[in-house]
Amino acid sequence: MSYSLGIIGIGHWFERLYEGMLKADTIRLRHAASASGYDKKKEQLEKIGITQADYYQINGNEPIPDAFFRGVDIIHISDPNEFHAAQTLQSLGNGKATITEKTFGVNRKEFDEVTSYIRKNRLEGRVYLHLHYAHKLLTVYLADMLERFTSEYGKVVSSSATFFEAAPPEMHRRRLWLFAPQNGGLFMDWIHPFEVYHAGALAERIELRNAENYAVNPSYGTQYPTGIHAQAALYGKYFAHGAMAQVRIAKGIRPEYQKEAMRFMFEGGQSLDLSFMHAEVEFMTRQRGTWELHEKVDGRVLDSACPQGPNSSDILVNDIAALCQGVNQGFKMADIDAIFASQWIYQEKYASSEPISDEGMVNGFVKEGLENST
Repeated sequence: MSYSLGIIGIGHWFERLYEGMLKADTIRLRHAASASGYDKKKEQLEKIGITQADYYQINGNEPIPDAFFRGVDIIHISDPNEFHAAQTLQSLGNGKATITEKTFGVNRKEFDEVTSYIRKNRLEGRVYLHLHYAHKLLTVYLADMLERFTSEYGKVVSSSATFFEAAPPEMHRRRLWLFAPQNGGLFMDWIHPFEVYHAGALAERIELRNAENYAVNPSYGTQYPTGIHAQAALYGKYFAHGAMAQVRIAKGIRPEYQKEAMRFMFEGGQSLDLSFMHAEVEFMTRQRGTWELHEKVDGRVLDSACPQGPNSSDILVNDIAALCQGVNQGFKMADIDAIFASQWIYQEKYASSEPISDEGMVNGFVKEGLENST
């Protein structure tokens, strides 16, 4: 059985979803909408089989035309974050199963408005928040690894996460809005370490304790952070009392410094190191990342593996089909609350702090991120 899909936003996130759609053949693209005119998107739209009659040019501040929702089973929202709250509510209000990428809203007020609507109308089985690192195989298998290694080496006493992203080609355009508060800023854009801690490491609570903002790439401007060092307390079955996470995220980093990695330190001194693959690498290869268990930091490798299996797009397409049948195989509302709790603390306490632009301090931030994960 196949289902008809309407997409709002046809940028890189839709392109990643489309890879899985082509292989699965259970989702049929019916309508597309974005802020650009048809002629500007014509080549891309023809490639994915969307005619001019099935394309809707939209203004993100205005409601989606009613005709867009006709004849579709499910809506995928992946345009700029500032439009997600209104579009998610409109899609659900039209009775459509809805997938929203990254966030339901850019601040706590918007987010709570959407989640309250979902709970009040009992729509948990009709809405899906897409946080794609939950589908990385390293995340999927992390709980099993921690179950095994904590029984041998003691609980996790500390962790570090480094997610440094080099500037993609489209960043020159996206930088104009991505880092601003109206889209949630960098901390929301790189929420992924927090979803890995919750979904993979089974952290029941992640409590943000401090955050420092950095101007890692001045060409993107210095008003809003392009790098952040966050410190958070971790609570859960695999974490020792007082366990802390050092999370460093950045966009626009030099290409040779790109890194997506996490480290878990055990009471016995051993470390579990995860190295994630960028999405484009996953889609073009069979690489799904690697993990290594070290006798001590940078010490002898005790065990390692490169997991094999579906990529994140494959898993998402399977979840879309389930959602069309009323089954949400993604995050439950309690999970979403736990993952986003640190977002609201950051916005309330740290978001307005001026980014550190001193070259020596910025270089120190980058060096620590590269050295303290894997």
